[in-house]
Amino acid sequence: MTGGFLTSHAVAELIGVSPSTVLSWIDKGLLPAFRTPGGHRRVDPSALVEFLRSHQMPVPRTLLPQARKVLLIDDEVTFLRSTKRALKQQFPDLEVDVAEGAVEGLLKIGTEKPDAVVLDAVMPGMDGVEVCRQIRQNPSTAEILVIALTGRLDAELAAAFHRAGATACLRKPLDLAALVRLLGL
Repeated sequence: MTGGFLTSHAVAELIGVSPSTVLSWIDKGLLPAFRTPGGHRRVDPSALVEFLRSHQMPVPRTLLPQARKVLLIDDEVTFLRSTKRALKQQFPDLEVDVAEGAVEGLLKIGTEKPDAVVLDAVMPGMDGVEVCRQIRQNPSTAEILVIALTGRLDAELAAAFHRAGATACLRKPLDLAALVRLLGL
């Protein structure tokens, strides 16, 4: 790292790709970077995180803040309890909170500003797509990582979540390993 910015080689090493792949992403405008007066490319770590999340790639832990907060939103209390327990067992330092339903979830997002939200697609009152849309429309919550969950994943629902700004859409029962990769843990 140079002055807080990453070299193309550092980016490549962090995410396990070749330096030429990183340069290609930069040259295509996919990964924002700037050139030093000597012609070397530098990447802001926050731009790399955004790039990785938008392409559903795992985010290396070193790029994320130490204190990670995850909010689980679902109307199934059993799911909330078991998922929270599983995450806390695997990652004791992870702060995991739960919300029973969309309204409680939006209130907690507004007050607690989690780093990530794991959101059920089907809930009474307001569905997950609308919750995701509201998260993205608020400038103070727009950067939160949103991962959708559904028991009936189809192309139409996945597209609706993508349009609303979700990073990924996972199928229930939850694949904890896939969730951990998306969270960058």
